[in-house]
Amino acid sequence: MDLVLRRRAIYTGLRPFLDDNALLNAIKIWQADYSQKPKFALSVFVSRCCNTPQLKQQRAKILGSIFMAMDAPLSELLPDPLEHLKPTDKSSTLTFENDHKTKVFMTLLQQIFMNFNGLEEKKIRQFLIDNLGKIETDNRRLMQMQEWLLEKATKLEANYKTKDLQQLIHFAYVAMCELFGPVKADQYLAQAVEDTEDFAQKSNVKLHDLL
Repeated sequence: MDLVLRRRAIYTGLRPFLDDNALLNAIKIWQADYSQKPKFALSVFVSRCCNTPQLKQQRAKILGSIFMAMDAPLSELLPDPLEHLKPTDKSSTLTFENDHKTKVFMTLLQQIFMNFNGLEEKKIRQFLIDNLGKIETDNRRLMQMQEWLLEKATKLEANYKTKDLQQLIHFAYVAMCELFGPVKADQYLAQAVEDTEDFAQKSNVKLHDLL
């Protein structure tokens, strides 16, 4: 079962038990910490979600509901939360068109990734995913970012505050430092900045605002 179908199953299994806020927080936890783990890790995930006495009493029932959803026909699953949460009115949709700053960020991060082979790039992407919980933004944007970092989406479908993009570039730099040391990390970042500078200037974005 691929990521989107598993997320739909988690969403379907939890829906009868959690209100909207708790449900969105649960999906965020699953995306960040459990989406790449084996099925048996779901018991730990459910325990984390059951943070009230009433929910704790229903842990077995909730876990069973998720397992049933995972085995259910696709037609019985609720829509993907990412799609379900997309704004539907025209004015809201305009808000989520990528601005120049977000496009420059995507280009810069892609230039960073181009320095590495597949395994190295995967490690850096995973480091970013593991640290997404430190970004203070809404759940939808976090899930969109994770989809993009997992290469399940070709582009981001939301805009982000400058400080959020700065943090993500910082996490990429920290990952490079851990893998290759600070000297090499500085070189890789400098090369990515140089390769992105022309696009940033044409987009009227100060690239160093993202650093």
